[in-house]
Amino acid sequence: MKLTILGPPRTKKNSSIINTRGGRIQKLPSAAYSAWDRMAQLQIAKLWATSPLRPPLFLVPVNVKAIFCREALVGDAVGFYQALADTLEKGGIVENDRLIVSWDGSRLLKDRDNPRVEIEITEA
Repeated sequence: MKLTILGPPRTKKNSSIINTRGGRIQKLPSAAYSAWDRMAQLQIAKLWATSPLRPPLFLVPVNVKAIFCREALVGDAVGFYQALADTLEKGGIVENDRLIVSWDGSRLLKDRDNPRVEIEITEA
């Protein structure tokens, strides 16, 4: 399966928000990640709307090849992988992000004019 998520990719852990609720401390994803995830979920929902398949698509171990085309050369690969894995699970592409067993072929690139994530998912 191939798909592209348009827009500048974001990580979850940079600039996390600390929230206290009922005396408990809660660590929430950054506002930038939350906005990116909402945008990604809309794009994934559009994919599901035009597909005869229904989520979750992958119930077996998979390899995700993700080309992160960022606006600037910032952020680390692990942060981007974790953010994308959570987004793919939330969007019903994979049943559980623990099914992502490799990121072979993934890269961090810079494309200021057309930031995006190009994704190819195959069974491991």
